[in-house]
Amino acid sequence: MSYFEFIRNNLRFLFFGFLLMFFSSFGQTFFISLFNNEIREVFKLSHGNYGLIYSIATFISGTVIIWAGKLIDNIDLRNFILIVILGLAAGIIILCSSESIILLCTAIFLLRLFGQGLMPHTSMTSMTRYYNQDRGKAISVSSLGLPFGEVILPIISIFLISLIGWRLTWISGLILIIFSIIPIRFFLLKNHSYRHREWELKNKSISDFESKKYTKNFTRTEVLLDKKFYFIIFSILSPAYIMTGLFFHQIHLFEIKGWSLNLLGGTFALYAVITVSASIIIGKLIDSYGSKKLVIFHLFPLSLGLLILSLSTSPYAALLYLGLAGITMGMANSLLSSLWAEIYGTKYIGSIKSLVTALMVYASAFSPFMFGWAIDLGINIELIILLCVFYTLLSSITLYIIFGVKKYN
Repeated sequence: MSYFEFIRNNLRFLFFGFLLMFFSSFGQTFFISLFNNEIREVFKLSHGNYGLIYSIATFISGTVIIWAGKLIDNIDLRNFILIVILGLAAGIIILCSSESIILLCTAIFLLRLFGQGLMPHTSMTSMTRYYNQDRGKAISVSSLGLPFGEVILPIISIFLISLIGWRLTWISGLILIIFSIIPIRFFLLKNHSYRHREWELKNKSISDFESKKYTKNFTRTEVLLDKKFYFIIFSILSPAYIMTGLFFHQIHLFEIKGWSLNLLGGTFALYAVITVSASIIIGKLIDSYGSKKLVIFHLFPLSLGLLILSLSTSPYAALLYLGLAGITMGMANSLLSSLWAEIYGTKYIGSIKSLVTALMVYASAFSPFMFGWAIDLGINIELIILLCVFYTLLSSITLYIIFGVKKYN
């Protein structure tokens, strides 16, 4: 089935997944970091102290996701997403009204839990669970919501901050989120009861194709007992760890490199366009070849982009860095959601993905603090980036050993 035919036949549910990924932008580091200077100035925080607060709040949110994320296996999707949207809205309200460090921590916790964590978790779990033959396409189309947010939100936000201030800019996002609740809950998920019953019937009688594709449906406990899981996680967490750290300190990075904020907006647009293109292409390839073969290669573009970033101060280095990073992130968005289904089955996918999402959040929790701590100590940003190159190369070797040299079983 072609992409256009698939989208036409599944438009509402795919748009549901797309919107969740778009709204997750409000909890993503690339968006929050646009307000770093204003927040640090209001609360009189250094790079390291603010990074520590951000990391602690993110780490706690990751811990909560382990429990909250698996609820999607038991709660009606329409009710689950209502809770997630309201939680994100609460985070924005607290951030805009906060005047103390405690409220700032609470706001960041809610933004990271419901925005960065549960929004993408709900979107990708839904696409992974309810699509089989066209899973790669479903994940790819839905994941386009995040790069779409990366294209338009930085440009709009930078303009609004200068026009109405940072708090009212967040309020503008809050209004957009609140007005989306009714169409998402009552229109895009209108026939979800039927979709879920169909999935339950298919899950009770797995076809011959499925029985060959999966050894069994793993529970989360069984996944944790699988030794290879930890090597896979170590490797695939590298983009989340590295890009979160660099995005969080991107204003500092651009200042050190001597690049303007206008360039920042332009490079993010390029990053988003390439992410979209890579996601669309990889979705088709996943349906043809599977994720296990493709995941081996997805970190190479990021490695090259980071190497260029560490060695050059030319504005073109920013374009090449984010362009190559966009290839990796576009591939990763689709590959990783499909990978767990291929390895561990779909019956307990919500529980398994909540664990993976939590670990992703943990990775994104450590890097803002660690990068900020290193910056405060006077460590050169180029050295930090070179260490990240080493991490991606080591991760690629690990994935090759697991899925290339040895057949995963």
